[in-house]
Amino acid sequence: MPSGHKAFLVHNTTDVDLLLMHNKTFAAEIGHAVSSRKRVEIISKAKMLGVKVTNPKARVTTES
Repeated sequence: MPSGHKAFLVHNTTDVDLLLMHNKTFAAEIGHAVSSRKRVEIISKAKMLGVKVTNPKARVTTES
């Protein structure tokens, strides 16, 4: 990846916990089959733990 991180495929919030000690080396990449409700939970958990997410805007819609 251009940022220097290695991609780690994430399917649920417990997968994000695995990246807590390796957040300088790995970045979370949300799997394509993950629902939008779970994506929001994964993104908020990653932000709380300081883990970079490579595709945070994929399949997440916001109302204007």
